[in-house]
Amino acid sequence: MATEREVLEFIIVPPFEQRAAVATAKERFENYLGNRFPGYRFKVGPFAPVGDDEEFSVLPIMNFPGDDGRSYMCTPPKRWFLQEIADACRQFDLNGKRSFAA
Repeated sequence: MATEREVLEFIIVPPFEQRAAVATAKERFENYLGNRFPGYRFKVGPFAPVGDDEEFSVLPIMNFPGDDGRSYMCTPPKRWFLQEIADACRQFDLNGKRSFAA
């Protein structure tokens, strides 16, 4: 019997130029995204950007363990949802201004 589940966790990879600033604000950034998208978890990735190095990359965690101990794949997230997350990443104020704080 197939088990289906939507993606609930994402890894965010910042643009190369913003890696240090995002790392400094990592906890606040992850909380900000969690507040913008309740029910989902976000982690800043510790690796180099993928693809366009001027944009945030949003990588869904696609696998999960089933009750039977086997590994299953989640239903892929919609592209518009990934774009909304990337847009929210760009809107985050890395300098900590209150209007964009988590």
